[in-house]
Amino acid sequence: MSIELWLDQYGYWAVFGGVFLEGPITLSLAGFLAHQGYLNSFAVLAAAFMAAFTVVEISYFVGRFAGQYLLVRWPFWRRNNARFAALLERYKTVFMLGFRYFSGSHTVIPVAIGMSRMRPARFAALNAAGAALWTLVYFLAGYFFGHAFELLVEDLKRHEQTIALALVALMALVYLARRWISRRAAARQSLVRPEAGP
Repeated sequence: MSIELWLDQYGYWAVFGGVFLEGPITLSLAGFLAHQGYLNSFAVLAAAFMAAFTVVEISYFVGRFAGQYLLVRWPFWRRNNARFAALLERYKTVFMLGFRYFSGSHTVIPVAIGMSRMRPARFAALNAAGAALWTLVYFLAGYFFGHAFELLVEDLKRHEQTIALALVALMALVYLARRWISRRAAARQSLVRPEAGP
């Protein structure tokens, strides 16, 4: 199956799943492919926005309904919840709009916000605004990378499939590395007794 046919059939689902699981690299790659004409820009933006909005909403409600269990079960949450709560109290809207730009924060911080009891309607509105801004930023990063690369490389069509495959491989490696680091951190946290937390 050619890359064009695969992207036509599964590309937007891949964008949704990739943004849901990882985020920036997936969306930047999608922006690059949109610039090359493989994907529709508006469809990419819609799929990425829905994924970015949904994963944060899910994390928020996990914090809202299971937050106390997390605080009791894992010292990691006790150590970080107070810090996130202080940032939210101090910066409020700016914090809500900007937390996505920190690595791994699109699930952890919304859980902490859910524990803070911010009203769901207010959270959803800020989440939608933040997701829209984040989606546009990373999409444009990939899109204009494609434009800049086109200016530097003569006859980009000869190289774009190789570049796209390399970016997919890089995305997979980054995702696997982050999973490995997270599991190592979780394993270390599991060795810490609950009494060790503040």
